[in-house]
Amino acid sequence: MDPENNAEVPDMLENLQQEAAAAVVTQLEASAEPEKPAAAEGEETEPLVVNSGGDASGTNTAAPIRAYLHRNSPEAEPPVPVAVPEESEPVPEAAPPTQEEPVPPTQEEPAPPEQPQEPQPPSSEKIQEEAVKEALTQNGGEKTEASTEKLAEVSVQKEGNEAETARPAEPKKEDEPEVSAKSAESSEAVPDKEETVPSADSLAFPILKHEKTKNALRASRTLVVIRGLPGSGKTFLSRALADAYKDRCSVFCADDYADNGDRGTDVHKALDEAVVACCVDAASALVVVDDTNHTQERLARLGEMAREHGMVAIFLEPRTEWSADIARLAKLAGRKPAAVAAVKRQLDEVRLPLFFGWFLLTPAQDRLRSTGNDFLTALDGVKKNAVGSSVNEGQEVPLEQYFKSKGSFHCTTKFCDYGKAEGAKEYAQKPAVSELYGSVFDLAVSALFVTPRTFGARVSLTEEQLVLWPADAEKEAEPSVPGAASLPAGSRAHVTLGCAEGVAAVQTGLDLLEILVLQQVEPVTDLELGSLRFYGEGRWMLELKEPMCAAACFSSFYKRRGPSHEQGKKDSKKKKNCAIL
Repeated sequence: MDPENNAEVPDMLENLQQEAAAAVVTQLEASAEPEKPAAAEGEETEPLVVNSGGDASGTNTAAPIRAYLHRNSPEAEPPVPVAVPEESEPVPEAAPPTQEEPVPPTQEEPAPPEQPQEPQPPSSEKIQEEAVKEALTQNGGEKTEASTEKLAEVSVQKEGNEAETARPAEPKKEDEPEVSAKSAESSEAVPDKEETVPSADSLAFPILKHEKTKNALRASRTLVVIRGLPGSGKTFLSRALADAYKDRCSVFCADDYADNGDRGTDVHKALDEAVVACCVDAASALVVVDDTNHTQERLARLGEMAREHGMVAIFLEPRTEWSADIARLAKLAGRKPAAVAAVKRQLDEVRLPLFFGWFLLTPAQDRLRSTGNDFLTALDGVKKNAVGSSVNEGQEVPLEQYFKSKGSFHCTTKFCDYGKAEGAKEYAQKPAVSELYGSVFDLAVSALFVTPRTFGARVSLTEEQLVLWPADAEKEAEPSVPGAASLPAGSRAHVTLGCAEGVAAVQTGLDLLEILVLQQVEPVTDLELGSLRFYGEGRWMLELKEPMCAAACFSSFYKRRGPSHEQGKKDSKKKKNCAIL
């Protein structure tokens, strides 16, 4: 041991000795016999202060002191808690007579008895304890500057060791940046969950929010076709529909029919078989098809499936914030941006349908069809031999056989021809078209009419419904029907119930306008359904006593590639010789 470091005794250690001596004396006085209280005090007081080894009479009074110092040495307890009771707590002076052990610090802190069980570096503690003992022994209890410096050095070393023993938690903190770095790398590949969850506005579809629409669709049968780019939120939308309609909804996802991610023609075949089986079963009011559905042929096929089973088709596309972000969609879907961009180009080509319109729900279709058949039967009774297959043939043909139905009943609002028709894009961009798409309206069927070419029902639109009606619908017919442009907006609104052979459905609206521009004539007869009027050239109109309410969904129509709308109009003109006599 270096002599320079043993030249002083620390002030704190001297105070510790004095406090220990006083405590031991008090303890001996309390435990000694009553006959010798003064002798015990005289025998132990002087050696405790002068000599740490023993007194002149050979009595080993230093043993209790060393035991006390050993119990309160730095090995059992840090130096700071020992010094605190000496300066700030005068209570222990009166406490020794009632306490068996003079260890005040251990009473305040219950933790020290457990400390020996904790793993601590024994080598450094023993070295520090030996250094303190050696300093006391060599200086005989006298305080020196060297011993003070030695004690200060030992105290600093002990505090450093205690700090090191509490440092094992630091390596964990150092590891945290590595974990966050890995998570940062993964977040670049896949966005955070908060960012990929669509907002509430992305589900603002009438089919999900409007109670009237939801109630009407629960009582009808609807095929919901979800289309969109990969990763755009189609599955999120389909799940929202399933939650809204619960046990009345069935969802079919194309991914469930793909073999190891291969989505070829076999996938659509298996998917369509499952959808058709569900439509035949008729247990679900809402049948949802979740796929990209980005081609005209695919959309037309799904529309055909709906019409074959008397269902209305609604085509929905996710409205998530990133639905058009190619880079983000590629990350979310795990695909190359070029592949996503290729799907987007095809989807943009059919973003607009063949036409928009109100499609009558199943109950309304059945009711209108039944009323129309009653009208044709009544008209046959009024005018015998009213219908012939041609002007030159006098063969009688019942009206119900003469007119052929043209698919599901609907009232066309705007013919778009997949965006090629004039004004189609402007119409599709109207806020009302986007906000009301998929809504259910109550259309008022006010009249039924028959011409040599068509059989239809007139629809009287309300102010709310006129918002979806093109402003130029009547003006467009001016070249074919002079005077049509002067008619009020919505005059052309109709539902085609049937057409003569070779006549396109578009002719029905033109025939209605021809009747409306003519001067009104007196009723021919009163029928049970209403007043029947004859307008010449085989044109008849029945004004219903009470308008028929027909629930209809504002949706869109897709058709397989074939003859254009304009070609159908040309064909209809060639068949005008088929007339009601």
